[in-house]
Amino acid sequence: LRAAAVSTPSPRPGMFETGHLDAAVRAALDAVLDEGAEIHLARAPLPDAATRCRVIDIAAAIGPGGLEADYLMSAADVAARSLPDGVLVIAGLGAAVMSLGLDYASEAGIAAGAALTALVRASATGAALPAAHARVLGLEAIKAAGRRGCQVAILPLSDLGAILPDCESEGAAPVRTVLAYGEEAPSLGRAARLGLARRAPEQLPVLLGRLASAGEQDLDAALGRSKLRDRGFSDDALERVTRAIGDGLPLNAAFSRWVLGDEILTNDLRLSPERFDSDGRALLSAVGFSKKDIAAAEAAIDGAVEDIAGKGLANAGFSLNVSMDAELRFTSAAARALNGMAMLRVPAQEGLTMAEAAMAAGLSVLLTGHRTPPSEDVRERMEQILSLAEELAEDAEALPAMPVLTEPGPPVRRTRLPDRRKGYIQKATVGGHKVYLHTGEFDDGSLGEIFIDMHKEGAAFRSLMNNFAISVSLGLQYGVPLEEYADAFVFTRFEPAGEVTGNDRITKATSILDYIFRELALSYLGREDLAEADVTHDGLGRGAGDATRSGQTAAFTTEAAQIISRGFSRGQLPDNIVILNKRRAEKAAEEPEAGEDGTIDLTPAYLAQACPACGSFTLFEAGPDGHHACDTCGEESRASQ
Repeated sequence: LRAAAVSTPSPRPGMFETGHLDAAVRAALDAVLDEGAEIHLARAPLPDAATRCRVIDIAAAIGPGGLEADYLMSAADVAARSLPDGVLVIAGLGAAVMSLGLDYASEAGIAAGAALTALVRASATGAALPAAHARVLGLEAIKAAGRRGCQVAILPLSDLGAILPDCESEGAAPVRTVLAYGEEAPSLGRAARLGLARRAPEQLPVLLGRLASAGEQDLDAALGRSKLRDRGFSDDALERVTRAIGDGLPLNAAFSRWVLGDEILTNDLRLSPERFDSDGRALLSAVGFSKKDIAAAEAAIDGAVEDIAGKGLANAGFSLNVSMDAELRFTSAAARALNGMAMLRVPAQEGLTMAEAAMAAGLSVLLTGHRTPPSEDVRERMEQILSLAEELAEDAEALPAMPVLTEPGPPVRRTRLPDRRKGYIQKATVGGHKVYLHTGEFDDGSLGEIFIDMHKEGAAFRSLMNNFAISVSLGLQYGVPLEEYADAFVFTRFEPAGEVTGNDRITKATSILDYIFRELALSYLGREDLAEADVTHDGLGRGAGDATRSGQTAAFTTEAAQIISRGFSRGQLPDNIVILNKRRAEKAAEEPEAGEDGTIDLTPAYLAQACPACGSFTLFEAGPDGHHACDTCGEESRASQ
């Protein structure tokens, strides 16, 4: 059904003509309103939807000094001249009356609204401004001029905020809200501020001060600042929450992670910040507030600022909760002064009786629909579901999980490279661009820094690559594994890219970074899977023939890292590097001989003659039968007689 409703286009507006609202018509209208539709009951045909129109905010012509009549008349005249066959729609009439310091439902307010409407009509259409309306505004009567084709109407617009964002009331309706919400904390709107300054100027600073401190008062009344301090909230945390509540945020958002900050949650409250990204209720529950306390606090904070503003204006004599009867009287007076189309918005709950009264007063009516409330059976089922959900929530809160305590770990320390270090330089060409890769190693042979030099690139690109290499080097020295860099940057794609020359293991690269980190992973991590070319021409190997003396290639040892670059040798110990005393130490470990003091002597006892096989002076006695062995080449021989 939902999919069908989404795909079904909205029905076209229907136009009907009826003489009076009898029982059959009432039943049909009620059925339509129950579906949420809107009904226009117009006494005259509405302007075509394609008719050009302009909207004029009358309240914008009210300043601290009162009505700026010349400004309002000039604006209406300019708008009407640009619409020779259009419609000028009046808005902000209720806000204008409040700005003048008059109550909307009072006789003075109704007279001022009618006079302002007559002034706009006279300026836009060239009609006369009667003396009665002129006296209300403190003006002189205006004689009729040449008639113009522009029409003036009072119409409720569905999206007035998009047309005039600063307009505080639609058509002839009263001001619905007296607060203005912006980047700062909520404050009095323009109409309420001007009206209070004219009607009771001594109360304006008092009310503004109460609104500014509403957050602190609301927090203290809802939860109590002393209770929050006892539960671990610092003054800084309370200040942040107070500011958030004063800005109009609800309680759930004011106690969230994004208002308090990770430092307060971790250090002051000893809670894990990740659990309270946007759930302030869970945080309050974790520090010991019950579900009833939280609900009472939300009820106390929600709407508190509006209540303060409403009470302050009511004490000054302004009516905010205006009845439909008062709105009908105000709009009827404006319609008589306009002598044109005026439409009144009537909510469906007011019923068709109010609509008939408005039409009898000469007004058109916009009936806004409502949805039919659910049946008794549906309501009972929903109540059962909600009660079950509350029981499950109470059971879950009965044994709250212990908060996860996070302890700060030890600070990461940087391991600096020695001033004189090993490394290698690899020259290659990637897509026709020369690249020089310089590496620096720690004493154990692991990678500690890189430098990247480009041959003929521009200064910006070369500087970018140099700074990128510095950032990678800092990460390596702070303990970031080379594997993480390799996994992040291999096979990244950008120009220059293409064929690689000058490297015996990598023949193609998708970018400079792809080549660099594949080369580093191959040389320092043994990632043979990242190489295209093998060490042999066919990639099959020669089995035992690949070794020089033993059955396997010599491993890269710690002693070897002291004299040769691990990256240059790609983790393999070349056969022209011999670690002396290794065989002697192995034999001594197999057959240890203790001295007089119980220690084992592993120092070599080389003989004076040279080895007949390699010429090295590393011969030693291999046994009591006169056998000699060479520590360099491993050749064994008998002593000459």
